[in-house]
Amino acid sequence: MHIKNFFFSILFLFGLTVIAGIVFSDSLLNALSRNLVYKDPLAKSEAIVVLSGSATGNRILVAAQLFHKGFGDKLVFSGYQVYPETFSSTLMKNYALKLGVPEEKIIASIPDMEVSTRGESIANIELLKKHKIKSFILVTSAYHTRRSKINFENAISHLGYSMKFLVYPAVDPLVPVQGWWKLRTGQKGIFIEYLKSIGHFFGL
Repeated sequence: MHIKNFFFSILFLFGLTVIAGIVFSDSLLNALSRNLVYKDPLAKSEAIVVLSGSATGNRILVAAQLFHKGFGDKLVFSGYQVYPETFSSTLMKNYALKLGVPEEKIIASIPDMEVSTRGESIANIELLKKHKIKSFILVTSAYHTRRSKINFENAISHLGYSMKFLVYPAVDPLVPVQGWWKLRTGQKGIFIEYLKSIGHFFGL
């Protein structure tokens, strides 16, 4: 019950912050979303890991651009079932192929893991380990980067692997960091990301 009340308090405070931002300052609302973003300086790595979950293809698009610029030798991603006999990893692979990434440079799998950033991080780390890849660039939507970084750090530590990775944000047209409150998808995306970040903190 205590946790439930805590979440309701967070919802209330979030709502107040949004209202105050709309009334008083755009910069306050932009600061709220920027707090979710993490970005490392780019450097060449062995692979580029792409997280699933965006319907716009923005993550694969950015990953393909990094691949063509020589920042990674392979694209790596796992997926989950989005419809009977249809998996997100298949859709991601098809789009990567359309963007000019050779099939032999794509490592994709359909893991038997929970459908969450935590489950996906473990699945991807195990996939990298299987292919003896020790360095990678993690690509996901900008608002999703900070929590993803923490999940991957925890997965690497939990599995006892030795890996280095960088985080690179992909602009998400449905959840933009600047002006996110102007779109319903932006409001929902930022709100849910904060809830999941809080849940992660409490191990939920």
